[in-house]
Amino acid sequence: MTFTLPKIKLAERMSRLGTETAFEVLARAKALEAQGQNIVHLEIGEPDFDTPKNFVDAGVQALRD
Repeated sequence: MTFTLPKIKLAERMSRLGTETAFEVLARAKALEAQGQNIVHLEIGEPDFDTPKNFVDAGVQALRD
């Protein structure tokens, strides 16, 4: 059994959207890492360390103000 999906016409503004560059940044970061550079990965996902306390405190204070 086969079927054909209907063609969807996208709005013209969709052509102005860029592409996700995080994977390009990740590839570059990994290349630098392979060369011995110390890289802190912030390009995809969560960092592997806790948010610094002063950042948390400032965020909490901003919410209270």
